[in-house]
Amino acid sequence: MRRGGLQRVSGNELSLLGSLRLSSHTLLPAINKGGCMNAKLIGLILLSTLSLTGSVFGAGKLNAVVVYASGEVQVRRSGEQAYGELKVNDLLYAGDTVKTGAMSRAGIVTKGGADIRLNQNSNFELAAGSKVRELIRLSGGQLWTRMLHKMAKINVRTPSAVCAVRGTEADIEQRSLLTVKVYEGHVDVQNSLGKQTLSAGQMTTVAGANAAPDAPKRMGGQDGGKWQEAVNVSDYDKFIKLLKESGDSGKTLKTSIKMPDGSVKQLEGSLKKK
Repeated sequence: MRRGGLQRVSGNELSLLGSLRLSSHTLLPAINKGGCMNAKLIGLILLSTLSLTGSVFGAGKLNAVVVYASGEVQVRRSGEQAYGELKVNDLLYAGDTVKTGAMSRAGIVTKGGADIRLNQNSNFELAAGSKVRELIRLSGGQLWTRMLHKMAKINVRTPSAVCAVRGTEADIEQRSLLTVKVYEGHVDVQNSLGKQTLSAGQMTTVAGANAAPDAPKRMGGQDGGKWQEAVNVSDYDKFIKLLKESGDSGKTLKTSIKMPDGSVKQLEGSLKKK
């Protein structure tokens, strides 16, 4: 039914559209109080599911939540080409890539219980991992991590080596070479040419994938980093609760919509069993 260029939206359609949100905080303004929507916008949404620029896909497995963001912090969702702004309370899924710009930092908490802080000029991907150990791919930059409970474990895969973090507080930096520092617990640093196990107060470097990890050495007074202390998070319980509630809510549908002005909007909504 049409009224002055508006099309009546059924209850089910309105419910589905209401469950979707624009990541740029643009709520579908064409829906009026009577449940009407601009027909062109409806067509735009439907066509987006069929177009290459507006594909619909199921999000990867829920992996983490953003607990801190300062400066230029961006995310590229799995299956997408472009980066978008990343904010506190945003959820991250397997396959998502996070990057920080100059003078920027970010903090996330993973579903498995790892507190991860990302320094400036860094880039990492959240991978699916296994039931026992979560996986982070750090292509470049610096991260600091600690486990929020004793059972939490992660692998940080870099171009130089894999760092297996066990109940630990550690700093992992991949620049021209890989530098690993352990403040608490243990970290195994391994590639095809060798393996070193670091204990609290030790560090190692790896010159690249074609070089074995150096033998552990004691950290000096100038080796300990302080940058992670600027990532100040006061209420981890709130974010852990958000992760649990989001994980229990059902599958997630994501879609990209190319707007008439050429911009791309991200829609995200949950699909719950009735």
